[in-house]
Amino acid sequence: MKSSKRIKALFFCLAVAESLCHAQTQPSQPSLNLTIENAVEKALEGNRSLKQGQLTLAQKKRSSSLSWSSLIPSIRGNASLSNTFSDKDTPTAISIGGSASVTLTPSLYTAIKGASLNYEQQKISYETAVTQVELNVRKLFYSLLFKQSQIEVLQSTADSAQKRYESNQTKFRSGTLAQMDVLNSQITWQNAKLSVESAKMSLENDLATFKQLLGIPQETLITLSGNLEDVLSIGTISIEGIEAHSANVESCEKQLEIAKNALLATRFSAWGPSISASYNYTIRGDTKNGLKNTDYGTFSLSLSIPLDGYIPWTNGGQSIANQKDAVANLEMELDNARMTQDINIQSAIKKIEQTQDSIQLRKSSVTVAQQSYDMTLSAYNHGTRDLLTLQSASDNLQNAKMNLLSDALNLITAILDLENTLGVPFGTLSSY
Repeated sequence: MKSSKRIKALFFCLAVAESLCHAQTQPSQPSLNLTIENAVEKALEGNRSLKQGQLTLAQKKRSSSLSWSSLIPSIRGNASLSNTFSDKDTPTAISIGGSASVTLTPSLYTAIKGASLNYEQQKISYETAVTQVELNVRKLFYSLLFKQSQIEVLQSTADSAQKRYESNQTKFRSGTLAQMDVLNSQITWQNAKLSVESAKMSLENDLATFKQLLGIPQETLITLSGNLEDVLSIGTISIEGIEAHSANVESCEKQLEIAKNALLATRFSAWGPSISASYNYTIRGDTKNGLKNTDYGTFSLSLSIPLDGYIPWTNGGQSIANQKDAVANLEMELDNARMTQDINIQSAIKKIEQTQDSIQLRKSSVTVAQQSYDMTLSAYNHGTRDLLTLQSASDNLQNAKMNLLSDALNLITAILDLENTLGVPFGTLSSY
């Protein structure tokens, strides 16, 4: 009997040891604690779209740095052996030679400049993509902070609604409350529960998008270090002394440069002469007499002047006219981009001012709700108010604070949009 107990105890110990070893070998779920600046750094390092943009930028850079290769002469070498089949012992003929040629046209200048301009345009596009990623990360970071606070308030409201429903059930059973009131409180509680679940689902979706922006695995647990209430301390926003550098305007300016260079290239193609030079040298001989120099090679030089551009109805003339129209359209587009930039700046400033005015009213509402809660709590402690009334006052206070945080989110979003429109580093206007 004792041996049987010992065997059971041994198997039990082995099972416990195996479970402990299995738990130790299980990989722990990765976790990450992020401030807003940490999140931006992670995104700039790991965002996949930015990595693709880096590859495209490197390709444009190579094209720009090697665009002068058209000036290198084309060099070729050749060699041949030939023999005639006959009864006589004839030597094998040998020929060795080479050639070099180069063609110079005015279009070489525009081709080199065009490659450089395309690289500069790609740099603007990449920098715009970097700015957009940072903007999205910052907006989403603050939005996540808001939704986390929102879920806490909604959960508190749902808990209060559940307690009201349970209290109303008790009153109905004692005959002091109508059934309709019980049903209404049940509907309120169920709607509150649905609001909590909906808010949690929205938070999970935003977290998935946030992880994708940062380029981190979806299974990573994220905790955010930050407080949306800090935004409330932001003072008056002023853009005095700040010169706008909108990415859209810079892109239009570069596109206009590219179009003007393309117009110049079209004119060169229609009017510009081209010069071609070549040199050929050949040594001939045979296996009996060896190789001998018969001459010093051949040099040729030619000049070609197109006449297509001098006739308006030809393809060259039409191409020039079409390219002029493209330049004119881009000039108007640039003017429109500058006007749009000014409008967006003024609109963002007005939105910021309006939101800050709303924040002052929200702060007043929070103060009133706090006073109401304090008075209700005092009355509850003295027995003149019931628990449900106290819970209702608490919910009103939480909702007032939630509305204040909602305005704080709107304020920081508007400031980020203004900084993006101005083309200044994020945080220039939102220091607190």
